[in-house]
Amino acid sequence: MLSLMDTSRPEGPAFLAAAAGTELAKATGFGPLEKLCKPLIVPAALAIALLEGARGEGALAGGSTTGVGRPGVGGLGPLATTLLSVTGAAYTTGDVILMLGGGHASRSKARLVSGAAAFGVGHLALGGLMLRSGLRFKPLQSAVHGVVAGAAGAVLLSEDRANAPLAAYGGLLAALSALATSVDRRSGPAASVLAVAGPVFLLSDGLILVRRKAEGGTALARALDVGVIDTYATAALLLLTGTAAAARAAGRPA
Repeated sequence: MLSLMDTSRPEGPAFLAAAAGTELAKATGFGPLEKLCKPLIVPAALAIALLEGARGEGALAGGSTTGVGRPGVGGLGPLATTLLSVTGAAYTTGDVILMLGGGHASRSKARLVSGAAAFGVGHLALGGLMLRSGLRFKPLQSAVHGVVAGAAGAVLLSEDRANAPLAAYGGLLAALSALATSVDRRSGPAASVLAVAGPVFLLSDGLILVRRKAEGGTALARALDVGVIDTYATAALLLLTGTAAAARAAGRPA
């Protein structure tokens, strides 16, 4: 993560600037700044993930027949590069859908479902790469996340049966988080950030649901907006870089 401060590698400072600009926009309610900065958060995080191995031993990985960690962009094979790129595009699409519809305060269920669908595509692509890279669900993590997903789904459905798509999305995100937190030493130390990334993404989406109930323009609403961006940017960066690291580890010769 030191690359975030490395001015010789523009993707790190670009990520920090995009996240900080979006936080400032949310704190002040300045919409144009948000529209400029927020769509850049995930592309910058994706660039970090793709290029992280370009200056290290990840770029030397080879000999894999999985297509996950062969030499390529930053030591990643074409399959890993494609799945990470699909994730980045899906997350960014979800960001734009939600941002243009009133942001975290939007009461539009249709727009929220559309945004969730875009994020769901990204979660599926990223989870597929995790599985291809050797991650496997562990019983404890799966059980804990199952309880969380079940409780969240029950709350959403108790409010309105039309929330079923959102409950399904919550189950998908919980499954991704359960897989991410099942990471172990076989995936290498750089992939260990996945154990934090999944729960932080769950927290971010949970804060969005809380924010929708807060009165707009209040200090609480703006604090929640900033909290959503803080946790989302952190989770996106850790998910993308951690999964890329696992893919590189899977491609290294034994």
